[in-house]
Amino acid sequence: MGSDTVERAERELWRVTTRLAALGPSRCRRPGPDGVSPADRVRPVLQWAADTAAACERRPRRVVPVLGEHALGDQLVVLAGDLLAAAGDDEAVVEQLHDRLVALRRGL
Repeated sequence: MGSDTVERAERELWRVTTRLAALGPSRCRRPGPDGVSPADRVRPVLQWAADTAAACERRPRRVVPVLGEHALGDQLVVLAGDLLAAAGDDEAVVEQLHDRLVALRRGL
């Protein structure tokens, strides 16, 4: 897998976690104009990353625990890191992670 693909995903992960930190817990739980809070936008990405890593490793899926809004960035770093490690040579999975992170950042 090209290191550029991984670097792009890692850079986007940094951008998302920086944005979450800037929002802070209270703004993360507050619904936006469309009624969806930033936390509610992050949690499906967390679950997708966990499910995809499990599929790559051929292990059962597990539900990602719902932690406080203050932990969203940390959860995202851990689960995205697990996914990058599990993806191995599967560049398509890393591209999907990158694309989901871009969409998430834009939605925040």
